[in-house]
Amino acid sequence: MKFAALLMALLIAGCNADDRPAANAESTKDERIETLERKKRSVEKFFSPMTVKDGDWLDTQKEAGETFEEYVASDPTLPTAERRTIYIQPIGTFTQDQQRAISLTADYMRAFYNLPVKLNAAKPLGNVPKDKQRRIEYRNNLQVKTQYFLDDVLPKMLPKDAAALIAFTNYDLYPGDTWSFVFGQATFSERVSVWSLYQFSRPGQKTDFNQFLDRTLKVAMHETGHMFSMKHCTKYECLMSGTNHLAETDRRPLDNCPECMAKLAWAMKYDPVERYQKLSAFWTKNGRQDQARLMTNKATAVSGVK
Repeated sequence: MKFAALLMALLIAGCNADDRPAANAESTKDERIETLERKKRSVEKFFSPMTVKDGDWLDTQKEAGETFEEYVASDPTLPTAERRTIYIQPIGTFTQDQQRAISLTADYMRAFYNLPVKLNAAKPLGNVPKDKQRRIEYRNNLQVKTQYFLDDVLPKMLPKDAAALIAFTNYDLYPGDTWSFVFGQATFSERVSVWSLYQFSRPGQKTDFNQFLDRTLKVAMHETGHMFSMKHCTKYECLMSGTNHLAETDRRPLDNCPECMAKLAWAMKYDPVERYQKLSAFWTKNGRQDQARLMTNKATAVSGVK
């Protein structure tokens, strides 16, 4: 990872440019990490430690988690000057509420990741091979294997300037024969991902729009984090924590915990105060004053940290 050179003050009056000490990139890295360490501590009070209930993700999957420092040292997949745009590709046929949720997800993602986001026009599902689909008979429900999107469809659509290409679909998804369903799946290195809206509001079910939107935002931001090499969080109740079921998804917050906030701030070169202010503006615009106040309070807590 290349870091901008640290501009050092001249220590001896009257010396010329050739006399200046060499810039120390390692010092820059250390100072930036140390600053984010202090800033992440300032928002710890807004998050609860991870709890694990029967049937939760960590009850069935054993994961060690990942600290901010481990993430930095892992050489993660990050946006580049040439690849900075997140593309969202709807695939399927969507209700009015689903279309609205996808549009708001694009807006939230701009604030969340500080990257350009382009929402494409919807495309049909296409012809899914028989070995990449199955039907759940008791629900008469077609499920599509995530591999169809991640291997067959999305890599061919990936623009050259894409930091990530994300497919939204109204079809139910499954990652393998031993799974009943999955909310979404992303690749750590190929920059493609697919998420399903199906489980958030099944046909015939009445779902409050704000709850439907919250579920959509959580999975969308979570899977995008994976595309930038962020692992599941195990330290806090966090947007980046794994979930096995909707009740677990619903109790997660709509934001990254301190540890994962620091990862994102470092990866995107995104000042936490600016990020919280943009997230607050999103919620204010969309009439969710509780979330707007929470983000504003986080901005205030971080702003006093140097």
